[in-house]
Amino acid sequence: MADTTDPRGRNPNIAYERSDWHIGAIGLTLLGIFLFLVIAPLVLILAYPRAVSDVSRRLTVEAPPPGLQTNPAQDLANFEAAQNKALNAYYWIDKQNGVVHIPIEQAMKKLARDGIDGFPKAAP
Repeated sequence: MADTTDPRGRNPNIAYERSDWHIGAIGLTLLGIFLFLVIAPLVLILAYPRAVSDVSRRLTVEAPPPGLQTNPAQDLANFEAAQNKALNAYYWIDKQNGVVHIPIEQAMKKLARDGIDGFPKAAP
């Protein structure tokens, strides 16, 4: 027959838990979940209109007036002409340091002749 005596009576260092459920830890976990999933979104929802109105008061951005292109082909031609003029003109970029813009074809010829680092390339 099995021994049914209380083992604590024989060894005072042995202790048993009354329950496997730690009610305090479970309660704190449920409270944390509740705060995270319910209270935090409510705070954000209530604070959002105030934050948006503060930002919208500080920013005074006006939309550009509506406009349609009346002649898209001419607008493109004007744009390309302005780009070509900028690429093919001489003008100062920094006059104090002696930096000048030269036409793109001349810059390409100079790079082909002198190389990238300024030293002449070896003849092919």
